[in-house]
Amino acid sequence: MAAGSLFTIATPAHAQFGAQAGFADAFRPEFLDRDMPLFVEILKLEDWQRPIVEVLLQDYMISFEAGVDEVKDKMRALQGRIGNARPDAVMELILEPLTAWDTERSALGATFLRNIKAQLTGDQISRWPRFERTLRREKELPKGELMGESVDLYTLIRTMRFPYEIEEGLDPLLVEYELSLDSALSVRAAKIASLQEEIKDAMAGMDFDAGLRATDQIMSTRVLVRRVQDDYIEKITAALPDELGEQFRRTALLDGYPRAFRPTPIPRLIESVRSSDPELSDAQVAQLDEIEADFELRLESLEMRIVEAYRANQPGESREKVQRMIDRRNGKTFDRVTSLADRLIAEKNDLVDETRRRILAILSPEQTGNLPGNSSKGNRIPGIDGVELDEDGVAREKIRTLAPSKKGPAQPKFKSPGEASKEGRGSGTSRSIDPTGSGKGGKSGDRD
Repeated sequence: MAAGSLFTIATPAHAQFGAQAGFADAFRPEFLDRDMPLFVEILKLEDWQRPIVEVLLQDYMISFEAGVDEVKDKMRALQGRIGNARPDAVMELILEPLTAWDTERSALGATFLRNIKAQLTGDQISRWPRFERTLRREKELPKGELMGESVDLYTLIRTMRFPYEIEEGLDPLLVEYELSLDSALSVRAAKIASLQEEIKDAMAGMDFDAGLRATDQIMSTRVLVRRVQDDYIEKITAALPDELGEQFRRTALLDGYPRAFRPTPIPRLIESVRSSDPELSDAQVAQLDEIEADFELRLESLEMRIVEAYRANQPGESREKVQRMIDRRNGKTFDRVTSLADRLIAEKNDLVDETRRRILAILSPEQTGNLPGNSSKGNRIPGIDGVELDEDGVAREKIRTLAPSKKGPAQPKFKSPGEASKEGRGSGTSRSIDPTGSGKGGKSGDRD
C-alpha cells in the first residue's frame, strides 16, 4: 500500500491539518536539476565548479529518492499491523516513519548546502545571503494557499520588460520587497516547522481543537506573506509612470487573484459590433460608447470588491471547512453557505448579461443578423467561440449556476474560457500567464 493510500484512512479533517502543515513536502526533494541555473547565476560559479556542483546535486537527489523509497516500504509494511486498530493508533503508526524521515530529509538538505558552500571562493561566499533569499523565494512562494500569497512581483517586473531606466529606478524598491518578502516567508516556514509535532500529536490523538489552533497560527503567517505582496503591489504601482503603473497593478492582481478577474465576453462583443454591417450610425456609436464606459466602470468596481472579499474571508475558510467536517462527523447538518465572493461573482455575471442585452438592443435586426458567428442554427455571441444563445439571449454553453439554497434561487455563474476549454481536455493545473504570453517560465536571476 502506498503512502498516499494509507493517508486515506485518516479523516478529511486529518488531511486538512496535514495539508496546512506541509506534510506533502516530505516526498518532494528540496533541490532539483532545474535549480542548477540558480546556483550558476547567483553565485557566479566558475566553469571548473559547475561539474562539482552537478555531482553534489545528483548525489543529493539519489540519497533523497532512496530515503523516500525506504519510508514508503515502511508504510507498506504497516498494512498488516493496521487491521482493525483504533483511528488514533493508525495515525500514530503512519506518523512514526514520517517523523523519522523528516529529520533525515532536513539533514540531507543541510549537508548538500554545506558541501556547496565548501566549494566557493570568498567573493562567492559574500553572495550566499542573496542566494539563500532567492532560493527561499523560489521554493517557498509556490506553497501559498491564499490568493495573492504566491505572486512573484520580482519576476513579474522582469517579464513586463519596462525600459531599462525605469527598471533601474525600481531596483531599490525591489530590494526592499525582496527583504520584506524573505522575512515573511522565513516566518511562515519557521512556524510550519515549529508546529509539526503539535499537529502530528493532534492528528494521532484525534484532538481537533489542538489541530485547529495550530493551523490558525500557520494561517496568520500566510496572511502576513499576502500582506507583503499586496502592500508592494501598491508601492511599485505608485513608483511607476501612471500608464505603466496601472498595467503592472492590473497584471499583478490578475496573477494573485485570478478568480476575481476572469475575462468576460463583452470586449469581444463590442469589437464585433463596432465593425458590424451595416455600419453603426453616429447615434449608435454614442450609445455603444456610453454602454462600454458604464460597463468598464462597474466591472472594475466589482472586481476590486471581489478581491477585498477574498482578502477578508479566505483566511477563515480553512477553519470553517474543518469545523464543518468535525460537526458533520458528529451528526450535524448544514445549509449550503454561499460566500460573499461567490455572491459578487454572480453579480458580475448579471452585469455581463445586462450589458450584452443593452448592446444588442441598440442594433437593428439586420445588424444583429450579420454579426460574426450568427447562423441559421441560432443566435450566437460573436467572438466567444460560437456560443449559442437561448431565446432570452443567454449564452447556454458559458453559463452554469450555483445550486439553489434556502436563502435564494440559483444564481448564474459565468465560466471563464479556460474552464470551458477544460471540458474537452481533462483535468490539469496551470500557472498564471505573464504579460509576455510565455508564462513565468524559468529562473529569473537577481541583479548584483
